[in-house]
Amino acid sequence: MIKFNILKRLFKRAPMNFYNYVDGTTVIKSINNTFQGYKFDKIIDGEHISSIWSSIKQYKRITTIGVFLAFIILLYGVIFPYYTFLSKLRWYFSALPLLIAIFVIYQTILRICTAHFEKWLKKNFGEFERTVYNPTDFIDEKYYKLFKLELAKAFGLILVLLMCFCIGSPSKITLNLINNQKYDQAIKLATVGSKIFPIAPTWYSLRGYSKFQIKDYDGAIKDYDKAYRLDPDEYSVMNFDNKIFIKYYTKQYKSAIKDFDSEIANAQTDEDRDSFLWDKAQFLYNIKQYEEALKIYNDLLVKSNEDRVFLLQNRLYFERAEVYKKLGKEELAEQDLQNANNLDIEESFKNPIPEPTLLLDEM
Repeated sequence: MIKFNILKRLFKRAPMNFYNYVDGTTVIKSINNTFQGYKFDKIIDGEHISSIWSSIKQYKRITTIGVFLAFIILLYGVIFPYYTFLSKLRWYFSALPLLIAIFVIYQTILRICTAHFEKWLKKNFGEFERTVYNPTDFIDEKYYKLFKLELAKAFGLILVLLMCFCIGSPSKITLNLINNQKYDQAIKLATVGSKIFPIAPTWYSLRGYSKFQIKDYDGAIKDYDKAYRLDPDEYSVMNFDNKIFIKYYTKQYKSAIKDFDSEIANAQTDEDRDSFLWDKAQFLYNIKQYEEALKIYNDLLVKSNEDRVFLLQNRLYFERAEVYKKLGKEELAEQDLQNANNLDIEESFKNPIPEPTLLLDEM
């Protein structure tokens, strides 16, 4: 009994409750405004009520499709192509204008469809008086059954979505394909994901990893660069590192150094700049450009005395000692090792300068 009453209460506000009879008049609910109605000074019979319902469904469908298409055009024509630019603006310069645009588009489509619906009503049923639509206790069983059917469909859709969520997100499925070495399938799924949601860096990162595995090195570099540009924060620097790894692996050393120089020049903070400089020094060491690496280590050690707490001085001394060894400067190397020990360098820090490595985003 409680469930029955709740359903009827919900029905009163549902689109299927679109008409009622009041003192010899018929009040029809507006197609897109719950509180607006059209009162006719006559009783409209069931057959004509059915034609009104068909018209309401048609105009609602047009409104929904129109709003959806406008949103898709705005999304893929403005938001996604200019996402990087928009994300740098304050919310009242980016999000607010977009929300206003969506509201204006919605209201415009709404008014056009409502105006056409009103013309259709006048043409078929004569003049009407605009009024406030107040649901009554009157319930048409035909449309009440339709309401329950649509409600069941909605719950069914929610259940399907929950089941899909339990199975796993598309990105997780892509990751599983990669882990099972099904790289071609992973590329196809990641490509679909990047088309649907082109501002998600995960798709490009996963596709870049897969392309590297099938030896599409240029494609992998482009994907990792795209992923990094979409989300260049501390965590996603991994995408930059992966791009550098591929250029190291394919011996595109000059191109990799240009990438480092670009990031160093455009770094927003001292911490970011020093981090890229340190990575560049390690890269130069690994490609045997020891003199160039030494210059950067010298510069970083000077900066480490200037309250740059994120520059680990003991590790810098240890790595510079490695460079000195390659240059045959054993005494200077020994002195740097002693400096590192004097700064209580931990044993875990006494490992060789790392080579570039390809990492997989496990999400």
